[in-house]
Amino acid sequence: MKNNPTIDIIIPCYNVSQTIWECVTSILNQSYTKNKVSIFLINDCSTDETGKIINSFSKDENVRVFHHKKNLGLSAARNSGINAGNGDIIFFLDSDMSVKPQWIQLHLNELEKKDVIGVVGDSQLPNGIHSNKLDRYLYHPKRGARKIGMGTPVPFQYFLFNNTSLRRSIINKFGLFNEKITTYGGEDTEYAVRIWENHPNGLRFSSRAVSYHFHPREFQDFCKSMFQYGKTNYLLLLKWYPQYSKELGGNYINSIKGKFI
Repeated sequence: MKNNPTIDIIIPCYNVSQTIWECVTSILNQSYTKNKVSIFLINDCSTDETGKIINSFSKDENVRVFHHKKNLGLSAARNSGINAGNGDIIFFLDSDMSVKPQWIQLHLNELEKKDVIGVVGDSQLPNGIHSNKLDRYLYHPKRGARKIGMGTPVPFQYFLFNNTSLRRSIINKFGLFNEKITTYGGEDTEYAVRIWENHPNGLRFSSRAVSYHFHPREFQDFCKSMFQYGKTNYLLLLKWYPQYSKELGGNYINSIKGKFI
């Protein structure tokens, strides 16, 4: 990777008026060379004050704001940002997250290593937030890419796009996110499958590139989201990639216990 690569940071935004200011401000305060960074804020037809808030950042020469006329989902929002930029490295950050000033550089430290093409960072609760039972599950050290650890290839099912960096050359090779996925869940897994099939050793986890997740959720809300995902996009993933049924949990779903639950 060349020295001081140009950076595109894509932040899809939907009804995040409570968190988007802190998210964008944390990106504007990065220690990385500012004229090498472009920020793309995509308002996916929010119904709250999100659009107004992100418009206030448009005076910054490093920020570009886009407004979808209807809600199209994460895939389309990310694709709008990808198509608008031309940076060497593309970062994806959820709009309810904030990061420390060294966040870009910590991702680049991993991308500089041999054969690494993509990095997913860790997510933590913000300081001072009391964790509930759901939080202790979501942020458990043995869950997701955390259990793989640093320095070891990450399987596709653990490579999410909430705090992630990827070489643009890889996106040029494998195309955009699948816009058939318009509702919660699965769009990042589908994209990770395509990358991983051709670069099974190229994805990594960084415990140092941390994002702080401002998204308090109750267990019932989480279950509703997962139930909706299970009825729709999850079934699409099993249909499109039956060879990875085990990795996607299909074997469990088709078990007696899974059918009972």
